[in-house]
Amino acid sequence: MIRRFQTRARQFVTALLKERLDPGRAAAAVFLGIFIGIVPIYGFQTLAAVGLALLFRLNKPLTVAGTFINNPLLQPVIVVSSVELGYFLRGGSFRPLNLSALAGAHLHLKEELLAWVIGSVPLGILVGGVGAAITAVVIHLHRKAAANRELRDRVRFVKRMFARCAWGDRGFVRWKLRLDRIFGLLAAENLGSGTVVDLGCGYGMALGFAAFGDSSRRLVGCDLDAHRIAVAREALSALNADLSVADVRHFDLPPAGLILILDVLQYLPADEQLALLKGCCSVLAPEGVLIFRVHDRECGLWSRITMAFDRLIFACGSAGVRPLMLPAVEYHSVLENAGMQVEERRFRNRLPLAHILFVAKKFVAKKPLNEAEAAP
Repeated sequence: MIRRFQTRARQFVTALLKERLDPGRAAAAVFLGIFIGIVPIYGFQTLAAVGLALLFRLNKPLTVAGTFINNPLLQPVIVVSSVELGYFLRGGSFRPLNLSALAGAHLHLKEELLAWVIGSVPLGILVGGVGAAITAVVIHLHRKAAANRELRDRVRFVKRMFARCAWGDRGFVRWKLRLDRIFGLLAAENLGSGTVVDLGCGYGMALGFAAFGDSSRRLVGCDLDAHRIAVAREALSALNADLSVADVRHFDLPPAGLILILDVLQYLPADEQLALLKGCCSVLAPEGVLIFRVHDRECGLWSRITMAFDRLIFACGSAGVRPLMLPAVEYHSVLENAGMQVEERRFRNRLPLAHILFVAKKFVAKKPLNEAEAAP
């Protein structure tokens, strides 16, 4: 009983400390806490901090921590700075700090209090703004470091899988992991749970990325290149992988929690691209994710370079067709009509090529309560 209580208490405190810690909201929480700590509402600062954090849905411990700027060490500095700033705002000049002015301060108590209140507001805004900026930068750098650390771990995991492959295949995988920013973006995404399907999986590197941390996860992939599928089968042999040589248009899609389509759609006519996306949406589990990459047609010179590079790849590979990219709005429309929540990540690769990463999550509508369930 005691151990269960300790576990739940620990989970509650952890969730409380980590709530809404993105850079923007964390900065807002610190700004609000510092502002409340500087404004002279002594006795109500903690109550005001918690109440406003609840109102604006900010991190409550961080907001309360910001009020601790008003401590015995800094309080004299805050009071004097507020009074001086108040005098400046009222009269256009600071009050001279000398012994005679301090000795006669009790004679102008009302003016001192008024200057204190007036000066505390801009001082709170100024100091709170500085604290918010520092907080945003620190959290951004921490997140970036954590993302880089996870990316490095995933890359090492995938490289180890291909360590025994032929030199040429192993070299291609290493350079692909180094040059293609898609893997950094995938590492930053929530890759969900359940079966992973990669249409046009090639060597299976993206499947290995998705299996990082969960080697029992089912991996399903297909590609037209028999050699790459053979290499992928060897590399992913220790995982729960089912890889086959097949055309994505005729591949039997299993129910999945994550579907990846990377650099495949441009091989298909427009109607087949949209039909494939609809089919993927239909087999996704609730809150499942569809991630696919296409060229960015709205990036000017970079778009023309990207399309020229793709045409060269098609010509060298004897694809027999020209690459076809639809406007982003068409992909967006077909996904929304299939009940997906869609986000776009526009980025340039290191080559440099302009791309859009579509991240579509299957929307699960809440069932309305019937009269019996709604009754108290």
